[in-house]
Amino acid sequence: MTARLTGSALPAAPALPVRPRGRPRRVHRPGNLHSRIPALAGAVLLGLLLLLAGAVPAQAHTDLDTVEPADGSTADGPVAEVVLTFTLPVTPLGEAVEVTGPDGAVPVAVTPQDDGVVLLATPQEPLTDGDYTLEWSVAAEDGHPLDGTVAFTVTGAAPDGGSTDDGSADEGAAPDAEAAPTATAEADAATDPEAEAAEDDAAEFAAVAARLAGAAVLWGALVGGGGLLFAALVLRGRDRHDVPAVLTAVRWVGVLALVGVPLRLAARSVVVAQGDVTAAVSPPALADALTGGTGLVLGLQAAGALAMLLGARRTLVGSWLAVVGTLLLGAGIVLDGHSNSVGPHWLVVITDVAHLLAAAAWVGGVVMVGVVLRRRRRDARPLDAGLLGSRFSVLATGSVVVVGIAGVALTVAILDRPSQLWETSWGLFLLAKVAIVAVVATIGAYQHFRVVPLLQAPGHGARRAHAAGRLLQRGAGHETAFMVVVVLLTAWLVAASVHG
Repeated sequence: MTARLTGSALPAAPALPVRPRGRPRRVHRPGNLHSRIPALAGAVLLGLLLLLAGAVPAQAHTDLDTVEPADGSTADGPVAEVVLTFTLPVTPLGEAVEVTGPDGAVPVAVTPQDDGVVLLATPQEPLTDGDYTLEWSVAAEDGHPLDGTVAFTVTGAAPDGGSTDDGSADEGAAPDAEAAPTATAEADAATDPEAEAAEDDAAEFAAVAARLAGAAVLWGALVGGGGLLFAALVLRGRDRHDVPAVLTAVRWVGVLALVGVPLRLAARSVVVAQGDVTAAVSPPALADALTGGTGLVLGLQAAGALAMLLGARRTLVGSWLAVVGTLLLGAGIVLDGHSNSVGPHWLVVITDVAHLLAAAAWVGGVVMVGVVLRRRRRDARPLDAGLLGSRFSVLATGSVVVVGIAGVALTVAILDRPSQLWETSWGLFLLAKVAIVAVVATIGAYQHFRVVPLLQAPGHGARRAHAAGRLLQRGAGHETAFMVVVVLLTAWLVAASVHG
């Protein structure tokens, strides 16, 4: 009887305005702020792009503008000085200018002029007849090392005491002839081919190490900053139980970035010392490695990484120091790159900041989706990935729009002409980076339009939701792997010359 009465009462239940239990609440309604994020972000960044495109003629890159005597030229008469003029102020690195002539190395004194725009190289004695090679090494305002080679010939400037027209030597020629072999032997000893090859290998290895260390710092900033944004914007309600797991991940990437900073300094010192490892540890070489804005950049990055490591606690409010750390780390990254040496400076910096923030929200969010779902699976908790995927999809969509438009704006500012995209290694690496970002965006689109609706669809049961959650986690893993490659390419682009 009781069973019948209870069963007879069941048909009345559907008449009540109760939402089916298996159907999640909608994350956002049409017309609210969340649904307008992509459009607003696109409008703002499009405006920046248009402003930047109109200001392109004002851009400038640090490079050697002119040299006297010019490369490949022939100077008629003795050369008392060589003048190198750059497009922007530079800082001499090491010897800065090394001249090699017919008799070996030529001692020169280097003097910066015009606030560092001009370097004046004065030989101890005026250059006389023969072929000369000049190697220069400087640092741009953003700290990037630049170097190059200039070759020229001097004629009509035979030294005093040389041979006369009848083939006889003037008085004093014999001592000079005796001294010549000694000078040549010293030059040969100083330019031992095996030693030079070893130094070249060391410099190349250090350059690769510096870029890997830079990638570690960049990854720490993106995942750390994006993780904090993820905890603040995505993990709401009962999802806040996963905030400690996210903050633990932030702490670990802080360690990664902190390790990367001294490695960058050490590798850069070897590069500046042109592969001489012994000289690289000397105070002058370390000072050269910190020249320009590099000291400030590395200082901000070290302080930011340390603050991330020490400041990430178990709650978001208690992790305020980690937030400050990500801001410092981000500032160090914005100041370290080609965007800091092109103009208009204020607009490029704003665009670079927008690009970095959006990339952090995207990269860090993808990583944290995987972290949260993996932690829930490990703790044998329900994945409950519907709201998680839906909320992050809104954030990711806006981030992708900003990353794309800001990236185009920065490329327009950095490149002198479109053909550099396929004529230089820098442009080819950039195209490779864009292709991989497109792959990541495609995976994200599949997650957004296919997997997330599966997670939100009613009436499919726990097994279907669990399978969709696994798809979301697997997709996040694939995106993370591709994003690691993107960050490595970005580190190479930041350290490389556009004209290489």
